[in-house]
Formats: sequence, C-alpha cells, structure tokens
Amino acid sequence: MKTIADHLFDILENSVNAHADKIVIKLSFSKNIFSCCIIDNGIATNLDNITDPFVTSRKTRKVGLGLPLLKSTVEGTGGYLTMTLSDKKRGTTLEFVINMTHIDARPFGDLPAVFSDALCSWPGIDFEVIIIKSKKEKKILDTAELKETLDVHTLVESEILNFIKEDLRKELLEIGIDQQFGILSVSKY
Repeated sequence: MKTIADHLFDILENSVNAHADKIVIKLSFSKNIFSCCIIDNGIATNLDNITDPFVTSRKTRKVGLGLPLLKSTVEGTGGYLTMTLSDKKRGTTLEFVINMTHIDARPFGDLPAVFSDALCSWPGIDFEVIIIKSKKEKKILDTAELKETLDVHTLVESEILNFIKEDLRKELLEIGIDQQFGILSVSKY
C-alpha cells in the first residue's frame, strides 16, 4: 500500500466485513505526528496474532496483509499500532500513529476520496469523521445526520459526494493534512 489513504480504506473494509454499521474515524496531525483512531461496532474478533499475515478470518484466501503492512508502515516511522475490543461481542478500536517527518513515512494520499469511496461502497454504513486540534474534537462528517437533514437514504449522488469530498479536504487542510506529507512544522534552531 502506497499511501495512508490505502491503509485507511483497508481498515474500513475490515470493519464492514465484521458487520459494523457505524464507524467513527478520529484524525489528528500535530507537531508532524499523524494519529488515526477507528472505532467500529462490528463483531469483535480475536486479537491474538492479528498482525500475522497467515492468520485471517477470510474464507476466500489464507493470507491477510492489510494489518501486517500497516503495522510495518507505522513502526517503520517510530510509530505504533494498537487494537482493543470494546467488549467481548461487539466493537473494535484500532489506533495508529505515524511520524510524518521520518524518511520511511508514506504520503497521506487522497483521504477525502477514501471517505467518498466508502460512502459509495457501503451506503448502509454510518460514518463519523472527527478531527482533533489543540485537544478539541470537531465532527466534520456525520452521515446519519446528513441523511436525515437531506431526507435521503444514501449519499451516493455525485453532487452530494463532491460536496462531502471538498468539505473534508478543506477541513483536513485546516489541521495540516494534504495529499503528501502534511504541512510540516519546521523546527527553528
């Protein structure tokens, strides 16, 4: 996977495959450190050996590379990946942190497109996207609320998707997330 956006889409797909119907994504970028937390209400999985590529819940093939590749990517920058269960039956929280100034950091990629693609791929899933700046949370997307406001069942119309994508792009730029390595803080010595 070439970008953080690729990894994020893979994680969202894992949540959907675990039968989640609500996924919350929290993003922050401060002092060159990118943090992402994904919380879902899907069926909880056994976390033992979860980052082993030869341990997978898939029925179609016996290899799962998404989480092992993400772990390698984040640890290669001095970051970390953690996964916890909300309870024994439902809900998983995955968090990863990446040092975006590290030589091995991957570019962000098109994060707004990840969310619009997710809305098209899984129109029945409710997504919330929250950005964190100066320890304050700001919800920048709530698909359940948006569906209710627009009185629609899905958000797959191109005008709606384009609006969502551009609004997310603007909000992510506010915290320094672009398609490359972010608007990095330059230390003055």
